[in-house]
Amino acid sequence: MLEVLPVQSKSEQERLCGLCGAPFLPDALAYAAYADGDFCGVCQFSLKPAGGEIYGLDSVPGHEDFQPAFVMGRAALSFLEQCGAESAVFLGKVSEENRVLVGAVGFRPDENGKYTVDLRGFFDHPCGK
Repeated sequence: MLEVLPVQSKSEQERLCGLCGAPFLPDALAYAAYADGDFCGVCQFSLKPAGGEIYGLDSVPGHEDFQPAFVMGRAALSFLEQCGAESAVFLGKVSEENRVLVGAVGFRPDENGKYTVDLRGFFDHPCGK
């Protein structure tokens, strides 16, 4: 079973980031993904006046499954949209290994090469964006 849950404490967020080799961002919110009870990844994100920022979809080395990371990314976007964000930007590194994942979550490169998503109506028809 797949679960994506909000991280409840900064010490837990720091620990989970360490397991993934991700920098701990104490001012960011975070979701953690679990597959069959095993921790497999963390997503740190923030709501800023200009919109949402997702800092990465980080996995435990050796547990780079697409589905948990995809659900974490969509959960973060849903939270940001429910808080009033009209757009979000992916600030993590986009590589050949994660380009499909970042795109599946909903991000597209803009004219400046930044990966962004328009959240207005995104969850009304998420496959259409």
